[in-house]
Amino acid sequence: MNYYIGEAAGKVYEFLADQKNNEATISKISKELDLSENFVNMGIGWLSHEGKADLSGKGARTKVRLTEDSIN
Repeated sequence: MNYYIGEAAGKVYEFLADQKNNEATISKISKELDLSENFVNMGIGWLSHEGKADLSGKGARTKVRLTEDSIN
């Protein structure tokens, strides 16, 4: 299972790196990557734990953004 979560984290990271302002909503990430929101959320958790992603907003408007340290 950890392998699949790590794979999801990598896909989420690459997706966000290609987005304007390095951010997107969870639902957009899920749709564009064709991943379940559960795996997207687990991948985001992985990235957050590593200090590579931050979350803002509430509910459907929750946005994920790569941290400055992870981009540079």
